[in-house]
Amino acid sequence: MNAWRDRPRRSARELARAVGNGRSVGDALRHLDIHASEPDAMVLAEALANFLVDRCDSHHAGWRAVRRVVVDSSSDPPWEKCARRAVPHVAQDLLSLSGEGGRTPLARAQHVAAQRRAEQVARHVDGPALLAELGLDARGAASTQRWQAALSSAVGSRSREQVARAVDRALS
Repeated sequence: MNAWRDRPRRSARELARAVGNGRSVGDALRHLDIHASEPDAMVLAEALANFLVDRCDSHHAGWRAVRRVVVDSSSDPPWEKCARRAVPHVAQDLLSLSGEGGRTPLARAQHVAAQRRAEQVARHVDGPALLAELGLDARGAASTQRWQAALSSAVGSRSREQVARAVDRALS
């Protein structure tokens, strides 16, 4: 007899409440992977997105590296507003990932949240100041989409040098 399998399945809303309290994140991701087409799946995806976006600062080294570079460049983005704007994108991404089949690991979901936060921050970055901070040559004005792609790709970095290489590659 397996106690885990024998207990009643929690609903998406129950899991969303648990995630909102910082609990049952793994269960919520598994539930979403299996039941993403159910009507309450968006409620659960949004709860997970809020949780993941909030914990980027403490659980994603790449996000912290990008954030440090942005702060050092004297850009002053509205950090909390950018985080809030990332949440619906992360929720949609989680639903898309669940549709791919298989499990969505927490690390992958966390990385998606970090990428979306970086995209939102990119809208408020002073490009020339950021390039100067990274020791890169100033380029012509890059579009918002290119800056979003550059900072999003940089969240895979662990150090300032890796951020510089990622931004340089993305803008070249």
